[in-house]
Amino acid sequence: MIYIKPKELKKDMKECSPMTITTKLCFIVLCCLSLALSACSKAEQHENPYANLPEPELEKLANEKYGAIIALAQHVPCTDAKQWKMMDMQSVCGRNHLVYHQNADEAELRRLLRDYEAVIEIYAPLIAPRISCIAYQEPKGIACRDERPILTY
Repeated sequence: MIYIKPKELKKDMKECSPMTITTKLCFIVLCCLSLALSACSKAEQHENPYANLPEPELEKLANEKYGAIIALAQHVPCTDAKQWKMMDMQSVCGRNHLVYHQNADEAELRRLLRDYEAVIEIYAPLIAPRISCIAYQEPKGIACRDERPILTY
């Protein structure tokens, strides 16, 4: 067994721990500041603006917002499937895909999708017991049929 004399222990601790009072104070201030900032970011999280709407109004909003998304995404007839892309979106049945033309404004499309998905977040649980959803499948590609883009599986 090794025995260290108290004087040697104090000497060793001073060598291993060069933290001055200023360093300790800076550390404490940084910890407090990070806690304050994390509390602010949690307070800034906004509640879903559609949370208190009745089901009929949510249904109407979901349909209107989906219509606006399709109008922007599929604003031209589908004649060449290579000109079309797809992105994920949420629906009342879960994950789904949106087919959109390569010239569609993607930033605006994503903004519309975020708003639509905020409605769906509240609306879907209300209607879930009354709807029948098919099992999700990953699409293999996009094709044109009757001048409309469709997903192929």
